[in-house]
Amino acid sequence: MPDVIPGNLSRDDLQQILDNSFDEIFVVNSKGIVVYVNDACERHYGLKPSDIIGKSIYSLSEEGYYAPAITPVVFAEKKRMTLEQQTNLGKKLVVTATPVIDDEDQIHFVVMNSRDMSQIEELKLDLEKTKQLTEQYRHEVQKLRLQETSFFEGYKSHNKKMMLCLEMAHNVANVDSTVLILGESGTGKNILATNIHKISKRQNGPFFSVSCATIPDHLIESELFGYCRGAFTGAEKNGKVGLVEIAHNGTLFLDEIGEIPYGAQAKLLQLIQEHRFLPIGGKDYKRVDIRIIAATNQNLELLVKEGKFRNDLYYRLNVIEIELPPLRERHEDIIPLLYYFLNKYDSMYKTCHQFSLESLDILYGYSWPGNIRELEHLVERLVITVPETYVVPEHLPKNILKAQATNHNMPVMILEDGSLKEAEEKLIIRLYNELKSTYKVAEALKISQSKVYRVIRNKKDEQGLTP
Repeated sequence: MPDVIPGNLSRDDLQQILDNSFDEIFVVNSKGIVVYVNDACERHYGLKPSDIIGKSIYSLSEEGYYAPAITPVVFAEKKRMTLEQQTNLGKKLVVTATPVIDDEDQIHFVVMNSRDMSQIEELKLDLEKTKQLTEQYRHEVQKLRLQETSFFEGYKSHNKKMMLCLEMAHNVANVDSTVLILGESGTGKNILATNIHKISKRQNGPFFSVSCATIPDHLIESELFGYCRGAFTGAEKNGKVGLVEIAHNGTLFLDEIGEIPYGAQAKLLQLIQEHRFLPIGGKDYKRVDIRIIAATNQNLELLVKEGKFRNDLYYRLNVIEIELPPLRERHEDIIPLLYYFLNKYDSMYKTCHQFSLESLDILYGYSWPGNIRELEHLVERLVITVPETYVVPEHLPKNILKAQATNHNMPVMILEDGSLKEAEEKLIIRLYNELKSTYKVAEALKISQSKVYRVIRNKKDEQGLTP
């Protein structure tokens, strides 16, 4: 017999292939003597191939290495058979024995292939667990995607109104309907628009933000739609590509849409309805595939009544409306946001700060007319300008201290006797009344949940209530 097998495989190659088979390959001759077994036998019987080769299958069976024996039946029937065996190590094997018949109709070899059923059963269990985990992960991914539409990575709102806004943003992300985001200045309309794009099917396309309030009226059309060569005096000689065309296959965010000139509104309406536009000085329309998100802090309905905003454009923009609540209506988010930005800017500037309980109480009671933008800028300013570790009331801007001093609903908790414990307890109780959760209060104040529970319990004991 040649040393090289057809297909350029040597005997050593074949030996390696057989030895690396996960299933056991067991070969006996016509006399029932084992002539070959691969390395899988060690997992099944605790014997090495050298311990088995040369032995009789009958002696192996009598010694209890496996039962029942299949080869005697195969020798008698001269046909392929399959049965289940139990090994001395407790392995459950499915064994298929195939007789190799010679020219004289006699059995030359019996080749047995054995598969470990216990591992298959484990695989079935693993598969079932995998299915369950897959379903669990699917729900987790949905939650994570929803969290991605939150304003800031790593921060999740505790306010019901805000959570509904984020849920709406998540639900509309993968459709191409226009979205109108309403809200006061500083509530994060541009951030929400950006995150809608990030989780949409257009996430790999461009995202362009245009502030309609900052572009002069006579330039807004050329910035949005571009112009052709020689369109007007002073134009670039080769023309200019507008932001609408650059945003092809992506998202165009029109911030402060209420400021867009009335003359440009007709072209914007045509873009939304027909997905095409005409550059200034152009003769041929250009088609684009974009999604439009608009935002404003103005009352568009009032602008329509005053004749400053097209009625038809308003209804084309207002297919899906999301109104962000101001920060003064989201008291439960104020302290978590303060810590979010404190950690952000401490990390950025390589500093380390904490809010004192008195300063937290003042900031918690402040109305935040500039909303999240004002809060973020304040925290950055404090991180940069406060050399001490603790931010105390003296570090806060005068306008905030003055506003707090005149706020009768939220009295200042800087106690004359310096009772820090009393100030802390009042703040914990106040937050608990807002959040209705000891866990959320602990998370907001960066203290233990047991401490929060103890303060609430003591308060209820004082009032004669059951905690």
